[in-house]
Order: sequence, then C-alpha cells, then structure tokens
Amino acid sequence: MRAPRSFRALSWPAAAAIVSTFWLCCTTAAACTVNGTPNISLGSKTSFEVASGTPNAGSGASGLACSGILGLLSNQYIYISVSSSTGVLTHSTSGDTIGFSIATIPSGAPLAAGTTSGNLATSGLLSLSGANGEAALFVNLGAAGNVAAGTYSGTVTLRWHYAVCTNISALGICIGSWTRSAGIDQSCVLSLCTLNTASLPGAGAPVTLTISLQITQDCRFDADQIDFGAAPFVDSFSAVSGQLRITCTKGATYTVGLSEGGFASGGRRRMSSGAQYLQYDVFRPGNTVWNGTDRRVAQSTPAMGNVAETFPYEARIYPDQPTPPVGTYSDTLIIDVAF
Repeated sequence: MRAPRSFRALSWPAAAAIVSTFWLCCTTAAACTVNGTPNISLGSKTSFEVASGTPNAGSGASGLACSGILGLLSNQYIYISVSSSTGVLTHSTSGDTIGFSIATIPSGAPLAAGTTSGNLATSGLLSLSGANGEAALFVNLGAAGNVAAGTYSGTVTLRWHYAVCTNISALGICIGSWTRSAGIDQSCVLSLCTLNTASLPGAGAPVTLTISLQITQDCRFDADQIDFGAAPFVDSFSAVSGQLRITCTKGATYTVGLSEGGFASGGRRRMSSGAQYLQYDVFRPGNTVWNGTDRRVAQSTPAMGNVAETFPYEARIYPDQPTPPVGTYSDTLIIDVAF
C-alpha cells in the first residue's frame, strides 16, 4: 500500500510540470490590427496613359494587418465588405472624373458596393505582404479619354471581418483565443477555443480608404513631311505648305518650337548632300522664320485634350544662293512642345 501512495505523490508534480511547459510554448496567436484611414497612392500618370483604361493601376495597404499569418492556414477567416464607394476619382478643381474599382488580388473580380466577399483566407484570394501581413487592395482605372492634369481622389468605405489563430488543431480548435473582429463569437474550455462559425462574418471593423492619383500634362503630335521635289535651279523650287498637329492634355497651355536642324549656318537652315548644302527655312504664319527660341508659336486657346490643334507652316528654299551640285539633299528638324 505504501508504494502506490508514494508513486501517486511523486507523479502529480511531474504531470503539472508537463502541462505548464506545453502552455508556455504554444499560446502565441496571430494579432490583427485595423487602420481606419489607409491611403493608396497610384503615383503619377499622364492623361494619355489613362485614356483607355489601366488594369492593375496600383495597389497599397487596405487597413488590415495580421502578423503571423503570412502563410495562411486552414480554418482562418477573413472577409471584406464594401459599404459604399465614390466609384470615381475626381479632380480637385475641374470636376473631371476617372472611374475605378478595387480587388483583393491582381486582376481579381471587382468588389462591388453593398457586397461581402467569401472567405479570402483560402485559395489565395487575399494578397499579403510585409512582416505584419498587410492585406493589399488593387486598383483598376476605367477609360479616361479627356481629363485635365491635377490631383484626383476617391474613397471606399469598407469593413474587415476576421477570425484568425496560428495555433489550431486538426479539429479547428485555437489554443488561447481567436483574434476576432466585432460580432464573431467563440466558446472556450480550459483555453481551448472553438469558433462559432454561425456568427461569421460579424460586424467587422470600419475602414475609410482614400485613393489618389496625380495626372500630369503630356502631348502627342505629328507633322506633314517637307518634300521640295526636284528642280534644276534653286529659284525653280516651289514653296511647300503643311501643318503640325498637336494634341495636349486638357487645359494645357504650350508653345511649339522647331530646331535649327543639323547643318544650320549663317542664320539659315541647310540641307546636306555630303559636303554640299542647300539653304532653306520653315516659316510660321506672318512670314517669320520658325525656331525653337524667340520665334516659337503659341496655341490660340488652352488645349481641348481630345482634339488636335493644327499649326500651319510654309517651307521655302532661298533663291539667292548659288545652285549646288546635283544630289539628294536632306535635313531633320525636331519639334518641341513646351508647357
């Protein structure tokens, strides 16, 4: 009888030490935090870059960060619900707009206002990054064919719903406690907690997301080529008329200049055929030589954005020069638009 009593007295402290050691090593759980006012900056793009729509225009933190779940386990629960969205990024002064949508993964299905997602913690439906497991949202831009330069912004009001735990048994039991957003319930017995899945997704944590974009000015242009044809003498060449066509960002004001070419000398442009030259020039309206410095041409009104403005020119070969040897003469001019 004494041997069994002695055995029981010695075994109880040993069992207690084993339980205590197990508890200390396994109670660390994932902690989720919510930033209620995150911002996603899409950086800067020209008005031409957003003209026909921009899938995956940019991404950023969505307000939810959960440390310890970079590699999501089964039996984790993360949902997003969108309460409302402006649906457009609006220019701060002109009122021009650019449509947008958001998704939880690149090229994912847009999140619509008034809807709640399924569980994003499965099947790679949520993009996480950084040491704190920040959840990212991805922004797609709709077509914006004619918008002014400036700052554009819009908002999305949403809620994050989550229940996560890094210490989960095969039966979905969390050792310690689930990290939960408001409205999600759990039942715990001796620090073993089972989630009440019927309470999902719960009330969630509110977030107001701001999305911003800077549109910058740009121009697109082309020009009629200058071809004088062929003639036996310099005074036999006819003048050539043509035009430059320039489309700039809506509201832009700009001037247009022409370079001197590659062989200018003595205040005149020249075409070259080897070591021989043929003098010519390009004149803007008013019979003034068009250059890139003090005789630039300014547009008559601020740019329309979606309509090309035309700038006429006349090119002439100077008749007061000696006729150079027979050959093919050429030069290259650079058009520059300053705004």
